Amino acid sequence: MRPELILITFAKAIRSFAFTALSVSVPFFLISLKVSTIDISLVVLVSMAVSTGFLYVFTSLRLHPRHKLILLSTLFFVALLVLYIREDLIALIAAIFIGSISLGGRDLTVNQSLEQFTISTYSENQKEKNLMFGLYNFGSYAAGAIASGFLFLISSEDFPLIFLVILILSSLQIAIYLYVSFPDVVKKRQVETLSDRALRKNISNLAVLFSVDSIGGGLVNTAIISLWFRVVYNISLSQAGLIFVLVNAITALSVLLSSHISGRIGLVKTMVYTHLISNIFLFAVPVFHNLLISEIFLYLRQSTSQMDVPARDSFINSFVPRDARVVANSTFLAVRNGGQVPGPGIAGIILSSFPEGVFFTASLTKIAYDLAFFFGYRKYSI
Repeated sequence: MRPELILITFAKAIRSFAFTALSVSVPFFLISLKVSTIDISLVVLVSMAVSTGFLYVFTSLRLHPRHKLILLSTLFFVALLVLYIREDLIALIAAIFIGSISLGGRDLTVNQSLEQFTISTYSENQKEKNLMFGLYNFGSYAAGAIASGFLFLISSEDFPLIFLVILILSSLQIAIYLYVSFPDVVKKRQVETLSDRALRKNISNLAVLFSVDSIGGGLVNTAIISLWFRVVYNISLSQAGLIFVLVNAITALSVLLSSHISGRIGLVKTMVYTHLISNIFLFAVPVFHNLLISEIFLYLRQSTSQMDVPARDSFINSFVPRDARVVANSTFLAVRNGGQVPGPGIAGIILSSFPEGVFFTASLTKIAYDLAFFFGYRKYSI
């Protein structure tokens, strides 16, 4: 196993720590500034829209992957520095625009598409590829659990400390990208063939399906779930931190099982079966209107919710030819990020009148995706 793969996994973990800490704490930060629930959801929406814009802009830049990642990580550091120096709504909005800070809690950055391309290029075989994508995502959710534990352990809503810790960690990401050797992106040949047209059609079909899943995901991203528990059960930031410690710890452990399951039943079945089960639990989160029961169903949801992620990453980076993987990964990240954008705004409206509807709408939308993906790609035996 090449050291670059471990360092890339660590870089993703740093971003996941930052995104988790911010997505859980920012709703409480904005509440402390007397920002309304609907306005908080709009800030989350803006952050995701800007993140989507970054995907399109940076994907089109003609830069070597290493240079692109160094630039992205530097902007991220500067954005966090602005937020740390001036802790108010203006600083938060500025940070969102400078560093593509998404408050959805998920790492859907340009970094990820380039890192995934590197993993698929440096992995020697399909088994190692499945394992590396499992570790890559495990590190992400483990870092999310650590970030949530940090929020639980701090004695109060100490936002300066939260922003400072994230700022320091973000500097390590720059150091990693300065050290790692990234493969060159192979330029796709210009001659169009029947295979090229078929590939584009498959990429377009997958993009549509992934966007449906993302629409549902945008309704229940980390910031919205954190806000939902605050609105419905009036929990503190420390309580939210504890909830997301367990959420991310359970998710991280489940991700480790993904490569084992996909090795037995295949990538497509792993993606669909585990995701479908998680969405049934998601539907049940608000049903009984009891904090403990809502938490239990949320934990049950997380026990299988992200098992599809390493399977999906491995599927894409096996199904799509090597010379089209960066474009495909960037396309899928863009549509997944873009699909989530309306979610926070819709969730904010639903939260103000029918809070339970957030989970109902999200779960039914994601179940529709599961069924459509299975019937469209069940014949592929990767």
